[in-house]
Amino acid sequence: MADRIRANLGVAWRSQTVDGFRAGEPSTAVTGIAVTVLATTDVLRRAAAAGQNLIITQEPLYYATNDDPGNRAKDPVYLAKKALIDEQHLIVFRFTEHWNARQPNEAAKALAAALKWTSEVSGAPQTYRISETSLEGLAAQVRSRLPIRGGLRIVGQAGLQVRTVYLAPGTTSLAMAVTSLQKADAVLAGEPREWEAVPYTLDTWSSNPGKGLIAIGRMVSEGPGMSACAAWLRSIVPEVRVESLPVMDPYWSVNA
Repeated sequence: MADRIRANLGVAWRSQTVDGFRAGEPSTAVTGIAVTVLATTDVLRRAAAAGQNLIITQEPLYYATNDDPGNRAKDPVYLAKKALIDEQHLIVFRFTEHWNARQPNEAAKALAAALKWTSEVSGAPQTYRISETSLEGLAAQVRSRLPIRGGLRIVGQAGLQVRTVYLAPGTTSLAMAVTSLQKADAVLAGEPREWEAVPYTLDTWSSNPGKGLIAIGRMVSEGPGMSACAAWLRSIVPEVRVESLPVMDPYWSVNA
């Protein structure tokens, strides 16, 4: 399975990467594949119940980049998750750096499709032209079209008129915000650091025409992309059932 992914990826496999097997025995025969943003214990149970013993996840399995248990080696939460994987003979494969390296960006394309945005700006990848609306109106549109329970926060003035939006699923870095806001009125972000992209967006109001940023959370922003990943996998392993297992927005809000 891993060999087929590497052969059909369209980008070179890196010698140093976080991608690869994170649990289980790679030589195990695959009975089904579950593709997810995050291999939570709930997702692992659902996959096992459906006979899917290979889980392909975008984010780490054990809560840290390299999946090293660290100080969690004797933690009951870690041990219970590991025991579930062992008992159900599951294999977990992380697939993030190489999936995100494909061009055009698969996660951004899929997020745009979920939002029903089709007009990508020429020469500005991941930037979409939308029907003009206020920043507040854009936030309402995003909430109505994505499975958001609470993780939506807005930076900028509510009345800002928005015609172009840059899509930044996953991590939204400072460099990404600086570059994208030169071409877009707002950024639809996954997980921006509050001391990088957020204050930069705030400061656009003091020196330039103000810009906006809407943070929807990492899980919500990456969900459509991993559904697209599942569809891609079906095309290269048609003999195995591949299912996309969504992860619920982990946040909730009294104002949602």
